[in-house]
Amino acid sequence: MSFRKRLAKALIMASKDGVFTLDAIKAASGVGDSLVNDFINLLINEGVLVRVGDGYRSTMPPHRLIRYFMGKGVNIDLESMSRYLPWDEFEALIRLVFEEWGFKVVSRLRVPVAGSRVEFDVIAGKRPWVLLIEAKRWKRVSSSIRQIVSRHLEKVGLVAREPEVLMSRIGINWGEAVLVPVVITWHRVSTELIDGVPVVGIYQVNSFINELDGLINETRSFRVSWGHI
Repeated sequence: MSFRKRLAKALIMASKDGVFTLDAIKAASGVGDSLVNDFINLLINEGVLVRVGDGYRSTMPPHRLIRYFMGKGVNIDLESMSRYLPWDEFEALIRLVFEEWGFKVVSRLRVPVAGSRVEFDVIAGKRPWVLLIEAKRWKRVSSSIRQIVSRHLEKVGLVAREPEVLMSRIGINWGEAVLVPVVITWHRVSTELIDGVPVVGIYQVNSFINELDGLINETRSFRVSWGHI
């Protein structure tokens, strides 16, 4: 792992609880004094950190810090950090990336269908697509993943039967849309299709969105229409 990745990982872990010290970053990263000082000073100059007494505090929550480092080309192994971060930080990171692409995003939405309720971790809409996203910490493709993909497909199929219920909950009134089930994981994997459902590593989300037009014909999707809400 490069020293930049070690420093970024150490910072995210140290900053989640508030004020931290230089010594905490040095101990967690194993990087020498000079590189740590340069790293901290750069982040102060860019408004990412502020001094608090003898320590420092991040101006960003963990998911925005991760996104900041992604933008700098520093892709941290989030899977190895997952036990240190609240689960909702992963969902918030997914939400942030889609919002940056101009999607309307809601999270943790429960939708009544067929006498029960189904829940989606994140829903991202940008005409004509409505992406229904399952967020998982899978390490590799396995039979259990295929089972969860199957259940996710089933949920999307259920809401596709009565799309006006979903659309009223997320405030979309286009009259027609393409529902796309998607799975996003911590693990650094290349995008692949399982039963037609894209399984996307978090660091592949930007390229997935950029290539969505070309991928849609290979992807399991549901074209729906509804009356005015």
